[in-house]
Amino acid sequence: MKTVILRLEAPMQSWGASSRFEERETLSTPTKSGVVGLVAAALGVPRDDEERLAELGRLEMAVRVDRAGTRGRDYQTAGGGSWPGRKSYGVYRASGKSGGTALSNRYYLADASFLVALGGEDALADVIAQALLSPKWALFLGRRSYVPSAPIALSKEAMECEPLEALRRVPLARRHDYGDPPRALRVIVECESGDGVSRYDQPVSFRSDHRQYSRRFVRELAIELAEEALCG
Repeated sequence: MKTVILRLEAPMQSWGASSRFEERETLSTPTKSGVVGLVAAALGVPRDDEERLAELGRLEMAVRVDRAGTRGRDYQTAGGGSWPGRKSYGVYRASGKSGGTALSNRYYLADASFLVALGGEDALADVIAQALLSPKWALFLGRRSYVPSAPIALSKEAMECEPLEALRRVPLARRHDYGDPPRALRVIVECESGDGVSRYDQPVSFRSDHRQYSRRFVRELAIELAEEALCG
């Protein structure tokens, strides 16, 4: 097994798993559907290529929390008022009728930094590592306006180890004013059913007209960084 490392760091990022419509929540760590979607964009995988999506979905994922960030709320409006050349500017409803202004609360994580490890077959891991260096399409962290503030790819090659071991080896993302790094960090790993909590973020289909997700299980643990990571 080889492991690809992704640094997900941005002024704002959001990882929704179940919320829709007016209230768009975010989880405290990246979702598998969001990370797989990011990798698919780097590879240039179309939304309707469910065979390639299934291949990416089989990757083993682990997340290390380097900075948890701060949860914030973005109050948004869409539609309403007038528009040049149009009598009205409203948001269309499911009924097909044009409505008025649509309001929504969209939550995000500010100043968060995560290290994501994706483990899988050697050949696939190497292809993903190269694609992240030169992505086919634009990459963003949960929403199109949330662009990364640091390179997502940490290396042009995948690491020859399992995801959890990779997270122990990679240096912590920190600022010069944060002081000494902690020895132990929070990590979210995949597990068997009954050994953790469930999340409905396992991607099945990204088709615009039929997005579908299934359940997976994750558990939280703490890991100590290797000496090489503390000195990085």
